[in-house]
Amino acid sequence: MDRAGLIDIRDRVLARMARDGFAGADPFDGLESRLFQASGLGRLGLARLCWVQAIKRGPDVLRKAARIPHMVNPKTLALLSGAGTGVVLADVRDDLLALQNPDGGWGYPFAWQARAFYAKHHQSNAIVTSFGVDGLMETGVLADHPALIRAAEFIAGPLWRDSYFAYFDHTDVEIHNASLWAGFALLRIIGPNAKSEQAVARVLRAQRSDGGWTYGTRAHHGFIDGFHTGYILDLLGRFRASGMVGLDDALACGWGFYRSHCFDHNGLPRSFADKDGYRDAHAVAQAMASLCRFGDMDGAVKVARWAAENLFDPERDVFFAGIGRLGPDRRNYMRWTQAWMVWGLSIVIETMAMDQRPNSPVLAPDTPLVFAHPDPERNVKEAALRALSDTDFRALYVVTRKAAAEMKARGEMEALYDLTRGLKTLQRIAGERGLILAPRPTVDGEQT
Repeated sequence: MDRAGLIDIRDRVLARMARDGFAGADPFDGLESRLFQASGLGRLGLARLCWVQAIKRGPDVLRKAARIPHMVNPKTLALLSGAGTGVVLADVRDDLLALQNPDGGWGYPFAWQARAFYAKHHQSNAIVTSFGVDGLMETGVLADHPALIRAAEFIAGPLWRDSYFAYFDHTDVEIHNASLWAGFALLRIIGPNAKSEQAVARVLRAQRSDGGWTYGTRAHHGFIDGFHTGYILDLLGRFRASGMVGLDDALACGWGFYRSHCFDHNGLPRSFADKDGYRDAHAVAQAMASLCRFGDMDGAVKVARWAAENLFDPERDVFFAGIGRLGPDRRNYMRWTQAWMVWGLSIVIETMAMDQRPNSPVLAPDTPLVFAHPDPERNVKEAALRALSDTDFRALYVVTRKAAAEMKARGEMEALYDLTRGLKTLQRIAGERGLILAPRPTVDGEQT
């Protein structure tokens, strides 16, 4: 299948998601069942855990009988907004902002019982908050926006423990990828800081001698799965691009583990390290992105084509949740499957486009930088930005910032949005290059 075929599948699924209002089912939403809530068993932790697992592992008929409503997940909106260095696929920024909690974080729209904790529906956590921050900034929201300042306060305050970020503010549960995500979100908002650096150092210490990371520190967190390993590698790569040093060895060792243990002999991603069987679409999506980012484009395209041929259901315009020895898992999960798959496919599609465009546009330092929404030239423009000298880069930032101020004063909002996306991109790439363009806000409102 060629790039056009991948685009067609991606767009069909995205259109189906939009028709559904980006609301749908989730593997972990069982406690929102009207049947279970009416039973009174929700008062018992063990009953909650068993019910969540029954819904997660059971057939679709059980889910329908349980009367679980479809919900909009902030993480779905964040992925469609380009979180995780993805591609902006939908204009859902205002919806994502509206779902922010008063404490500054974001959470899943369902209550959730795990072995280590219980979370109420919408309760803020490190992962959804970090994806929310990342998605908003990818759509042009600047670091001094009140929503991002509140998010930074939540991350640096209630989530912070001694050298790591907890998953929830009411528990000390340590999940390596969640702590790293929170540290990177805080870095994006306030710039280099001691807490993010400590969180990175702790994750590096948790790396095993073979290069892998277990999910967390509890006894039942000793497993290693493909997509969380991809999370960690991608985040360490982004930390390195922001200017943090000392990550090369961990990345090299981690990448070696990921390629050797999280893919089978056919080059297809495993859900869990060294274990074949059920192939989760979430792991497939993350694999496409990680392969692109670490330069294995052939591997990424191979996975994307396999997914298009084996995980796409053309009758419903959705991706299967996974595929196992008995065939495809036809359950339709909005956040866990559809959002991740269009996210991963889009990264492959954009990277393929880069490979087909040998010449980058010339960016003049005296012409304001603008990005459409979405901008098909984003990747080539960013490549041109990285090729600018420091002097020209700073000059382009000044010119773009001045133009944005003028458009704001005139009330020309459409032009302002395009310029704001240009400013945000300049700030992000400046961070990667180690350039300081302007004062940045801290979590207490002061500037540094």
